[in-house]
Amino acid sequence: MSHVRGLEAAPVTLSERLGDDVQLYCPLFQRRYVWGKKEIDQLWSDIDTVIDEQYTRRFLGALVFDDERAPTAREAGQYWVIDGQQRLTTMVLTIVALAQHAQTFGPIGLELARDLYGQYLVSRKRETKNHPKLRPTLRDTRQFNNILRGAFENPFELHLDVEREAGEDAGDMTKAFKIILRHIEQRTLYSEDGLPLPPSVSVDRLEKLREVLLDQLEFVEIRLGEAHDPNEVFDRLNNEGVRLGIIDLVRNEVLKRLKDNANTALRLYSEQWKPFEDAFADNPAKTGYFFPFALTIDSTVTKATTFKALTSRWSDLTSDGDLSGKQQLLEIMSDLRRHQSAYNAIHSGRLAGLDLELQEFVRRLVDLNRPASCYPYIMQLLTATSAGEVDIPDATKCLRIVESFLVRRAFLGIEPTGLHAIFKRLWRDAGADAREVRKQVVSSTVTFPNDAMFAQGIRTGNLYGRRICKYVLAEYERSSTRGDIMVRLPDITIDHLMPQDYAGSWTEAFTREEHDMLANTWANLVPLSQPANSSKNNRDWSAVRDHLRVETVFSTTKRVYAENDDWTPEALYARAVELEAWALARWPYFNELTAG
Repeated sequence: MSHVRGLEAAPVTLSERLGDDVQLYCPLFQRRYVWGKKEIDQLWSDIDTVIDEQYTRRFLGALVFDDERAPTAREAGQYWVIDGQQRLTTMVLTIVALAQHAQTFGPIGLELARDLYGQYLVSRKRETKNHPKLRPTLRDTRQFNNILRGAFENPFELHLDVEREAGEDAGDMTKAFKIILRHIEQRTLYSEDGLPLPPSVSVDRLEKLREVLLDQLEFVEIRLGEAHDPNEVFDRLNNEGVRLGIIDLVRNEVLKRLKDNANTALRLYSEQWKPFEDAFADNPAKTGYFFPFALTIDSTVTKATTFKALTSRWSDLTSDGDLSGKQQLLEIMSDLRRHQSAYNAIHSGRLAGLDLELQEFVRRLVDLNRPASCYPYIMQLLTATSAGEVDIPDATKCLRIVESFLVRRAFLGIEPTGLHAIFKRLWRDAGADAREVRKQVVSSTVTFPNDAMFAQGIRTGNLYGRRICKYVLAEYERSSTRGDIMVRLPDITIDHLMPQDYAGSWTEAFTREEHDMLANTWANLVPLSQPANSSKNNRDWSAVRDHLRVETVFSTTKRVYAENDDWTPEALYARAVELEAWALARWPYFNELTAG
C-alpha cells in the first residue's frame, strides 16, 4: 500500500532551519518584501525580552513550506515558502547584518562571520556550494544580492545567480537592512546609557546576540503533506490577514519553472501570465475559474483538492524531461486558457467571443443568475462548439434544456441541492446530445418540473418571493418588444398591480382570500422603473392607469393598463392563462426528447 506523506509540524529555531542544507524559495511573483521600521522595531522588542532574560525563548510565528526536493549528497534541497515569507526574509537579513557587523571586530569577528556565512546563509553541497539558501521573490533579487555583495566580499566565495537577478538596486529591502544593522549596532557598540563599550564587551554582546537569534527565537515549522491544500493551510493560519487565493498558488506553481532565469521569468510573466490574469472581469472571477476548470479535467475533484489536481495534471503534461522551463510554462498556459473564453462568457457575460447564434442563449443563462454548479458543463460545451467539434444548433438546444430546467426549478422554489453532482459529469455522460442531456439532468433526487407543476406554479405560486422574479419579468418584456427591443433593459423594480396591502377600494374588488392567494403571483406583477414606481404611490386603479400608460417604458406593463378598465380577479386570471401559455412555450419540458 502506498504511503501518502502527511502534514508535519514541529517547533524549529533558525539554527535548525537555516542549518539544514535546503534552499528556501519564495514564490517568484508573490508579494514583494514590505516590512518597514514598525515591523522591524516590534521584532527587536521581542528579541530584547530574550536578551534581558525576561524569556528564555520567544515564539515568532509559523513558517509553512512545501517540499520540492530533498537534499542529496551533491546539492541542496528545495522548499517553497507558502507562509512566513516576510518574517523569514527579515531573519535571514538579520543574520547577514550580524555577519557584516562582526567583521568590524578583527580576526575574532571575521571568524564569527565565516561561521554564520558557511553554516546558515549559503549551501555547502558541491553542486550548490556558496549559493544563498534564501531565494527571495524575483523582483527583490537584485536588492538581496546587493546586500550580500556588501556583506561578503573577499575572502568569501559568494556565488550569486546573476541570470536570476531582477528588480531595483535599492528599495524596501535595502532600507530594512539598514534599520536591522542599526539595531545590531545599538545593542553591541553602546551601553544602555548610550556610551561606547570596550571592544571586548562588544564582542561578548555580539556572541550573545548570535545565540539569541539562532537558538532562542522559535517558530512552528509546518511542512505540507501530499493531501494538504496550501490555500487552506495559509488561510487557517492568517485569519486576520489577506487570503492567499488559489490564483496566487497557481501563479506560483506555473512560474516556479522559471526560477533560475530572471529575464525569461519577467518576460513570460508579462507575455503569458499577466494577459491571462487580466482577461478575467475581476478578482472573484479569477478565483472562481480554477474549480470548474479542474472539474472539466476530473469530475471527482473537490474545492479542497483543486490545486492538487491541477499540479498533478501539469506534472503529467510536462513530464517530458527534454522540455525547458519555458516550454513547460507555455504548455501549462495553453491548458489554462482552454476554457477561459467560455468561462468569461457564462460567468461574466463576456459574449463577444461567441458565435452570434450562441450569444442570446448564453445571455439568458447569465441573466438567470445561473448556479456556478453548471459551469463545467457549459464551459466544455462552448469550448467544443467554438472549436467546431459541436454543431451550433445542437449546442443551442442543450443550452435551452439547461435554461428550462433551471427556470422551472427556480420558479417553484426548488433548492439547487444535487445540481453539482449532475453538472460536473454531464459533459462526460451526455456531451452535446440533447436527448442525453435531457435524460441526465434528472436523477432520483433531482427533478425537472413537468408542465402541470410549472403551470400550477404560474397560476398560484409566489413568484414575488423568488430570486428569479426579475428575470422572468424581463424575459417576458423582451419577448413583447420585438422590433423595438432595447439593447439593455432599464433596471427593474417589481410592482404589484393589486397592492400587497389589502385596503381601500381593493377590498371591494377582491376578497381577503383572493388577495392573499393572488397578490404575489406572476399575473399580478409587472416591471416598473424606479421613478415610475415612486410616482405611483397608493392611487386607485383608474388614476394609476392613466398615469402609467404614458410614463412606463415597459410595454408589458403598458399593455396591462391599456387592456383593463379595472383590475379584477377575472382580469388577473385571464392574464395568468396568457402568461402560462407563453411560459410553457418559452421554457418547454422537451417532451419529444423524453419519449422512448
